[in-house]
Amino acid sequence: MFVACGQGETADLGPTPTPLPTPIVPEKPTYVVEQGTVVNSLEFTGRVSPVQEQDLFFKSDGFVDQVFVQRGDQVQEGDVLAQLEITDLENQLAQANVALETAEIKLAQAEQDRQDALAEATINRDKIALQLQGGQVNANSATLVSAQIDLENAQQRLADAEYELQKSLDRDWEPEDVRRQYEQMVVSAQESLAIAQARYNDALAGGSSSVVDRQILEQDLALADLRLEQLERGIDPLLALDVERARLDVQKIENQIADAQLIAPFAGEVLSLNARAGSRAEAFQTAVVLAQPQNLEITAELGSDQLSEMNVEQPATITLRNRPEEPFSGIVRQLPYAFSGGASGGDTEDTRVRIQFDNPPANLSLGELATVVIVLEEKEDVLWLPPAAIRTFQGRTFVVIEEANGQRRADVRLGIESEARVEILEGVEVGEVIVGE
Repeated sequence: MFVACGQGETADLGPTPTPLPTPIVPEKPTYVVEQGTVVNSLEFTGRVSPVQEQDLFFKSDGFVDQVFVQRGDQVQEGDVLAQLEITDLENQLAQANVALETAEIKLAQAEQDRQDALAEATINRDKIALQLQGGQVNANSATLVSAQIDLENAQQRLADAEYELQKSLDRDWEPEDVRRQYEQMVVSAQESLAIAQARYNDALAGGSSSVVDRQILEQDLALADLRLEQLERGIDPLLALDVERARLDVQKIENQIADAQLIAPFAGEVLSLNARAGSRAEAFQTAVVLAQPQNLEITAELGSDQLSEMNVEQPATITLRNRPEEPFSGIVRQLPYAFSGGASGGDTEDTRVRIQFDNPPANLSLGELATVVIVLEEKEDVLWLPPAAIRTFQGRTFVVIEEANGQRRADVRLGIESEARVEILEGVEVGEVIVGE
């Protein structure tokens, strides 16, 4: 059925649309410039650790032969904690020791032989020197001189006799029997000269033999001196080199055995053990952690940014996580070597920060967590604002100050900065209201 709409009736045009709400502009936070203390501190989490703790590892690959300790055992310095299979090395060491002992015996025997030969050569030299100084050579020389004098006298007597004979022959008036006497004197002088000449020749022959004998003795003395010089130089240096070579072989094998053993560097407790008999061990992989748990401190691994702000002997506040109501004081005992400036005497391989308690609390537990706070800078009675109140734009640092007539910007210069407060050196006054972003 059709129904007509009369005049005055409004047509149904659908639902009326809901008007959009007016957007609410969020209010910006405001801050008040205050005066007080600004502290820049470094806070990090550490762990209770032994002061003396060391990771022990084998220095060569191999199979673990024996493990002599268990976790929690107390050991003494020098104790062997575990070792790899070293039977072959032990056999090599025994052979090397025999070779070393043999070389040492040869060296000692050679030295003894040298000492004996030196004593014998000294005696022989002294004997030759005594022969050169002996009376036999002097006696032969005296005989030759005496024979020479007798020969010269006989020659003079013959010359005198011949002179007298010649004068007698010149005297024609001299009787014959007198002339014969002069002739007999010449004959007698000639016979005496012949005898003196023979004696001189014999003495000369004997003297020549003595001179030769002396020359021979002098050569023997020179040879004896040379022999002494050779013996005083010492024994064959190759024998000493053989001993040193054998000693190095022994040391090399001993070092290999030491590399295959874990030896306690100090007395302490085995904190962890990662080695068992029959398993394979890799070189330089931690097998045992040894420590002295009686003396504890806080250690932490920090980044370079934090480490660069720290110094050895900086005061620290330590709060243990399981007893936060009782903070403890301490100091930075050790920094990683690269950040210590040479002031840290610890292990150059240690990368941890070590915080020492001033008075260690009782009942500390290994691995217990702690919060460490180190004050880097602190100023009192300074103006400060929270970091959120400070703005930066294009290298400019400023704040927006709320005033009765509106807002204005003011450049500020900052001092100490921390997570909660920033020191304002200039640009604002206490009590001013700052508009944040």
